[in-house]
Amino acid sequence: MRISDYMVRNLRTFCAVVEHGGFGGAQAVLGAGQSVISTHLKDLELALGFTLCERGRGGFSLTPKGEAVYHEAKRMLGSLETCEANLGVLRRILTGHLRVGIVDSEADNPDLPVHRAVQRFFEREQQVRLSLEVGTPEALGKGLQTGDIHVAIGPFPNRQANIDYAPVYVEEHALYCGQAHPLFAGATAQITPAVIARHPMTVRPYLHRAELAALQDPLITASVSNMEAQAVLIRSGCFLGFLPVHFASKWVERGEMRRLDGPGLVWRSQFYIALRVQPEPTEVARQFTRDLAATLALPGLGERLG
Repeated sequence: MRISDYMVRNLRTFCAVVEHGGFGGAQAVLGAGQSVISTHLKDLELALGFTLCERGRGGFSLTPKGEAVYHEAKRMLGSLETCEANLGVLRRILTGHLRVGIVDSEADNPDLPVHRAVQRFFEREQQVRLSLEVGTPEALGKGLQTGDIHVAIGPFPNRQANIDYAPVYVEEHALYCGQAHPLFAGATAQITPAVIARHPMTVRPYLHRAELAALQDPLITASVSNMEAQAVLIRSGCFLGFLPVHFASKWVERGEMRRLDGPGLVWRSQFYIALRVQPEPTEVARQFTRDLAATLALPGLGERLG
């Protein structure tokens, strides 16, 4: 089968629909309406001669052949992106698609100014499309392995093969309660590990071993997938929970949260810049990583990337 420009376009549409769970989620990413997306998928199915997905009241789901087409399309589109980036190197201009991933709650972190690295990158002449994803360390790690993410910034407690981790920053976490919590007005000397153990806690599953390492028999009754959700439950006054100090500071300053101090109630999370080793990162990804290194004053990382 000949892969035409129209086929490539339709495969891009198909992948966007799969990755965003249907037409609605893909519309904003593609900048196209539902009728256009539907036409692209119908044309693709007609060209292939079989159905790719089921769509209707039951929602969006892939057929077995649709699953296979998705994986083939991702591999092909990834190769095209790499080719585009390499041709840009020959033209002496950054070209291609840069996919960056970062864990949540870092937008206002003064010690991790990723926005300044983005500014530095786009100040030079380039023809680059940027995608910025926010996710858990597990999701970012998976994206690195599949090529859906080129550069990721996060704690990554579980190391993976074929990923290069460069340490960049240590984030301090502390235990907090909300204004309506019984411990909010308590004397610091009275807030002992035994007292804390009697109060429900909310945790992030991907970090709970680190968060709770120094606590004995904590009462875990809630879990969340990100920092924002953690803050909501803490502010409810019903739960204790750990948050990055920089992230919690605005609520502490407004008197809506209190930091609980004591042995074992502070822990530190090592952050890394992570890139896949093989296939080698494109020049676009390498340049953005160098810009991160320069922004964070990490000359060793920049020299390592050449």
